Amino acid sequence: MVAAMRKLPPLNAIRAFEAVARRLSFAEAAEELSVTSTAISHQIRHLEAYLGFQVIERRPRQIALTPAGQELFPKLQTAFDILGEAFAMLDKDVEQSLVRVTTTYAFAERWLVPRLPDFFDKHGEIRVEVETDDDVLDLRVDRLDLAIRYGPQASVNEEAEILFSDRYIPVSLADRPETGLQDNRLLGFRWRNPDMGGPTWEEWFKEAGEPFPSDRITRFSDESAAFNALDQGLGLLLSSSALVDDGLQSGRYRQIPGPELRGFAYCLVLNPLSRNKHGVKTFADWVRRAAKQI
Repeated sequence: MVAAMRKLPPLNAIRAFEAVARRLSFAEAAEELSVTSTAISHQIRHLEAYLGFQVIERRPRQIALTPAGQELFPKLQTAFDILGEAFAMLDKDVEQSLVRVTTTYAFAERWLVPRLPDFFDKHGEIRVEVETDDDVLDLRVDRLDLAIRYGPQASVNEEAEILFSDRYIPVSLADRPETGLQDNRLLGFRWRNPDMGGPTWEEWFKEAGEPFPSDRITRFSDESAAFNALDQGLGLLLSSSALVDDGLQSGRYRQIPGPELRGFAYCLVLNPLSRNKHGVKTFADWVRRAAKQI
């Protein structure tokens, strides 16, 4: 069953009447709504013409509500209060400087989260929520402020800002015994988007001029699971250099000598509807500075 369309007077006329009825003054209502007293008077007459009866009684030195106006005003006031509460809930994000970020599981775990303590040290008043998803989410529909996305530079559009590009290198735990590549177990993962044609062990061994030991590879459904296997010492991982840079710097990982395969670009995308929020601008600037250190 389709609900009947509501037939309502123009919103400006309703707002003008509610303000006049609350303040019992054309001048004060005009100041509140940032219009002239003449405009308020015009809107009231427009409302009365629409309704077919008067809602304001105009007296020489004051105004008053007619019986119909007295009946209408409290209902309108309740409706405006409900609207105010609804929009106040949506505006909490602005008031509390909340920033909602979306990125992939692996990037959040391996790059973003380790750097967040630095952000909070500098901007402790800003709250951050991180939505991890390997699918591209619609920032407007999902009420997200900012995305860090990954893909070919050729597919970058005008809304995206390239932060940095990466390369793919094989790594192992630093304390893992060094043995020949043919004797090591290899860790891989399925690219969520096969059209990207992401780097693979097959390509790496081809570049290295060595036979690919297909019987030595263990594949995972996602990159984050492959990283967990690496951390458990299960084998060597062909990884984005950006995601293992911290581990290489700290000595946790060791890079395996050999070719480096070209990767893709990490891009910053801002929601046009919230890009001017203080928290979003601050977080985006911090991400840009952190990216320059790669």
